[in-house]
Amino acid sequence: MDFDGTLAEFTLDPSTVALPPSRQILLQTLDKRADLSAGIISGRRVADLRERVPSTSSMFLAGLHGLEIEGPGLRFAHKAVALAAPGISVLAKDLRRAVRPLSGVFVEDKTYSVVLHLRGASTADRLHATTRFNALAGPLLSEGTVRLQPGDQVLELLPNVDWAKGDAVRAIMRHVEADTRETIWPVYIGDDETDEDAFEEIGTNGLTIAVGKRPAAAAFRLDDPAAVECFLGAILATE
Repeated sequence: MDFDGTLAEFTLDPSTVALPPSRQILLQTLDKRADLSAGIISGRRVADLRERVPSTSSMFLAGLHGLEIEGPGLRFAHKAVALAAPGISVLAKDLRRAVRPLSGVFVEDKTYSVVLHLRGASTADRLHATTRFNALAGPLLSEGTVRLQPGDQVLELLPNVDWAKGDAVRAIMRHVEADTRETIWPVYIGDDETDEDAFEEIGTNGLTIAVGKRPAAAAFRLDDPAAVECFLGAILATE
């Protein structure tokens, strides 16, 4: 599952996002099911997810769209991420100064990526911020050290490596299959453009569910995180 917009509702400030108690209980219950493996793949850092997800023993957490993964018997960090960190650090400071006067626009520095959040901005300020972002990011993009990852009202620069949420899904699936010695049937739920890679990875070999009204390649759709909660509850009601 994705986190923001899938398990938890959006807020203008991502640092204030929290799972309702009912969904925390659902995740803890999923974690206890011997016939299920659960995981969250997010643009957030793994450390950030750990602050927002109830403590579990067997849930997989993947951060930075899969560039880092932690879970039972699995610990992965893509070796290329550190190469982009110095440039991203400088860009984050320059971008923060450039958009400071713009209402509803803010910059999130994740050390190995930088995100421009536009959800709370007016159309004019959103355009101005995007223009400044493109100008400042241009040199790093030209060097090929970072790549642009657009999302829902966000622009993110990530290390320019061929690795995305679909790769993280595949890595976790292979790990679980090797550990259990069973073929698994994957279910992926996500709301964002970044989840399309995971939908593609699973294809018709599992169940793909888009959240919200955005056009998506998933086979099925749920309205919002509250509907995701109901769906997870239905899964837990089965034996």
